[in-house]
Amino acid sequence: MLNPQRVGTQRLSKLLALSLILPGSAYAVELATPVAPHNYVQVTGPEADSVVLPPVNDREAPVSAGTVDWSSLNNQSVLSTRTLCADAVSKVCFKPQIEQAYAENKFYPIWHDKALRDEFELQLKAVADTKMLPGLAQRISEMDKLESEHNDQAYDLLATDTYYVYRAFQNYIATHRNVLFLSKPVQMSRVMKDYATGVDAYPMSMGKLEQFRPGYISFKPTMEMIAKFQSLPAHTLKASDFTRVYRKGDTMPHGHELVKVLYTLGDMDQAHYEHLSHQAKITNTGAVFESLKAFQKRHGLASDGIIGSATVQQLVMPYNEIARRLALNTLRVATLNKHAEGRPHIWVNIPNYKLEVYDKGNVVFESKVIVGRDTRPTNLFSSSITTMVVNPYWNVPITIKQHDVIPKVKRNISYLKQHNMQILNSWRDRTVINPTSINWSAVNPKTFPHEFQQGPGPHNSLGRVKFLMPNDYAIFLHDTPARGLFSKTKRDLSSGCVRVERAYDLANYVIDYQNRGNIPPFKKMLDAEKQKTISLSKRIDVDFVYLTAWVDHDGMVQMREDIYGYDSPNPKPIKNKFITMKDFKH
Repeated sequence: MLNPQRVGTQRLSKLLALSLILPGSAYAVELATPVAPHNYVQVTGPEADSVVLPPVNDREAPVSAGTVDWSSLNNQSVLSTRTLCADAVSKVCFKPQIEQAYAENKFYPIWHDKALRDEFELQLKAVADTKMLPGLAQRISEMDKLESEHNDQAYDLLATDTYYVYRAFQNYIATHRNVLFLSKPVQMSRVMKDYATGVDAYPMSMGKLEQFRPGYISFKPTMEMIAKFQSLPAHTLKASDFTRVYRKGDTMPHGHELVKVLYTLGDMDQAHYEHLSHQAKITNTGAVFESLKAFQKRHGLASDGIIGSATVQQLVMPYNEIARRLALNTLRVATLNKHAEGRPHIWVNIPNYKLEVYDKGNVVFESKVIVGRDTRPTNLFSSSITTMVVNPYWNVPITIKQHDVIPKVKRNISYLKQHNMQILNSWRDRTVINPTSINWSAVNPKTFPHEFQQGPGPHNSLGRVKFLMPNDYAIFLHDTPARGLFSKTKRDLSSGCVRVERAYDLANYVIDYQNRGNIPPFKKMLDAEKQKTISLSKRIDVDFVYLTAWVDHDGMVQMREDIYGYDSPNPKPIKNKFITMKDFKH
């Protein structure tokens, strides 16, 4: 029985269909019961998609104590539950939580508003498109079916259950962010309920739902682009179609399919595409050459119009794989640490070889960077710059000591003098050891007990300035004397630390941000040629991120090479130490 004071006379059947209360043990609704008008019910037109309900506190409680009516869902096929939560004993994963939510909502529907449903399903699709949560895509299909059948009551119940699933997944990812780089589905069906602790579907509002959107990106345009690529028929280009490097003027193999791909991806306009479609053969000239350059620029490749292996790898990527990578990177963005609007923070996007400083949502500084090669990746983590060192000494890390320095000294002892290096007894006891006192022919790089240190100067491997931050990996930002390396397009060349092209400008930015009169000008410290350490009272947060696909502010899809193999299954297991995503800020 429904409380007769709940609803107005218009659209009574709509509200009855949405009713979720079951008094006693029978679903008892008297359609002929007179219903008194109430001014808090707003119904607009006979084709309205939603009913505006009063605030919960203004709603009257049911006439009698009741429970949720599950009959509308019990006769539906809900196969997704078996995959999402293997231990479930009903059609849903979170039955007790659902019943509690509706009791708190006084048994009104939770998802009565169409805008709310659309936002929720868009966020669900963002996760489903990553293929990381088995069963979610099937669950969305089941919800769509119920909505198309106008089974509003069953839809509401299943959507509420799916909300708990969604939030449990978000909570799992927040504490297991490394799974975003392992390229395999998350198996959490056995622990699903553990990660829904504290989640509450009541009260539900657009504001509450929107806070779960990924920040830092244009969410709806990204989802529209994903949908576009998912709807495209597959192209037929394969890597084996390109047997050599194709330069300007060369005839292109499978040229018409290549042109079609460039047009579909937005790198060639329609007029040129239609003209080229009627050509007997396609050569790498004119519109084709320029379109290839545009394609390469969007993919962070050398924009030279030459088709080599790196360009081929991106050209032949299936459209549905582009969609998956966009979704995967959207999820990665969603898990990044949120930053206070009032202070700047740094992003180092490793596959993009770029450092950017954001302030109030805008990029105020950027620089090319050099990152770790695939055998010594730059770790993914968050921290804050706490110290800046001008004219630094370089304490040689153990990996470089063992793999680089000792083998070179064993071949030529003068290597140390040439590179302004000295041998220290240990990091604790910095007594200088004479290199001639060591029998280098008997040295084992893995057991060598001493340490190497390089003095300040223009040839120091850290350049003239470094930026330190707390972390477990000895990773920091620094200058470099090897300036020519920044002219390369592919810059995964370091041993883990990140070299910054505009390190001097970054140093000046950091000093200006401190706004302290007791810090000397950077150039004055530089010219002194002595090590100077500055502790920062105003720290700048830093995130080392791995984003390979996104939609930019112009609505263009940007793709980057998956240099560490985090986007696709990797034959070599990824070491967890590189993808901890730990937060060292304090």
